[in-house]
Amino acid sequence: MNLPSAALRGFHRIALAAMLMPLAGHTTLAAEISVIAGDRIEVEGRDIHLWGVQAPEADAMCHGNGQGDSCAKVSRRLLQALIGNDDVICIVKDGSPDKPVSAQCSVNGADLGHLMITSGWATDDRAESAGFYELQEQAARTERVGMWKYR
Repeated sequence: MNLPSAALRGFHRIALAAMLMPLAGHTTLAAEISVIAGDRIEVEGRDIHLWGVQAPEADAMCHGNGQGDSCAKVSRRLLQALIGNDDVICIVKDGSPDKPVSAQCSVNGADLGHLMITSGWATDDRAESAGFYELQEQAARTERVGMWKYR
C-alpha cells in the first residue's frame, strides 16, 4: 500500500474537545501529536486510544503481491494518512491519569474509528463500544477490504 509521503510525518496538530486530565467543563487544546498505532495517538507524552477501535496486533501479517507486511504497520500508516496535516477533534470518553485516555476522534467531521474500520484496517472493540462499529466491521469483512482481503 503506497501512502503519500506527507502522511508519514510523525507529528500533526490536534484540538481536543476536552483536556486530557479530568476537569470540569470543556476546553480546547492545540498540540503536536504522533501516530503510534492504528488505534493510538500520543499527545504531549500521553496515550490516546481511539474509542471503540482495535488495530491489528503487531505479529499479524498481511500478504499481497507475493510480499508480506505487518497489518499493524499498514493500519498505522493509514491512520497517519487519514490525519495528514489536518486538525483532529477528540471527545474524551474515558480516562484517568494512570491509564490511556479513550476518545472518539474525527478529522474534517469524519470519525476516525469509522474510517479505520470500514477500510478494513481495524476492528470494533465490542468490550468498549458495545458494538458501536459492528456493522462497519461486518461490511469490511464481507467486502474483503483491508486486512480481510488476506484472511
